[in-house]
Amino acid sequence: MIKGIIFDLDGTLVRLPIRYNIIFDKLKILFDTKDEFKPLIPTILTKAKNDVNLIQQAFDLICDEETIAANNFEVIENAIEILDHFKNKNISLGLVTMQCKKATKLVLDSMNISNHFSSMITRDDSHERTIQIKKSVEFLSLSPQEIVVIGDRIHDINSAKQVGCSAILSNKNKLDSFKESPVISELSELKKINFSKL
Repeated sequence: MIKGIIFDLDGTLVRLPIRYNIIFDKLKILFDTKDEFKPLIPTILTKAKNDVNLIQQAFDLICDEETIAANNFEVIENAIEILDHFKNKNISLGLVTMQCKKATKLVLDSMNISNHFSSMITRDDSHERTIQIKKSVEFLSLSPQEIVVIGDRIHDINSAKQVGCSAILSNKNKLDSFKESPVISELSELKKINFSKL
């Protein structure tokens, strides 16, 4: 029986207009390289070579841009309604995000949903999605089998399954191509899903 739901933030509940081109340019200066920073976080970690100060500088630089984006984000249709729906059903809610805590709090406060979540794990807590989900499961004091993860990327689904959670992909572009989990095109569809069959 599902007793908890862990939501991803950017791409699932909101759209953050993060200026990645500016982030990439600043990172090239910071690391004195012309190389591309894609994928972003793994590339930073590789190039930093365990230099904790350099990693923190890079993450602070990203956080500055995320904070700017947090003042101009778009709420994905039905996001607040679906969170209200599950909270009213006494489902424990968790949040995992690759954004920094500062930007995340700005978004949640602006949406007036900070109190909806019993757990909030950001990049400041871990930059690995699998570990984020594990930490969230622990905070919710539930077993992985009692939790479903909702995310917009296949990596979210694979990470959830590694932890032992069920997962639902919220991505209309993958409706016909992804078969490893249920796929929804909009959040309102979550109301119709039989979670006991996941």
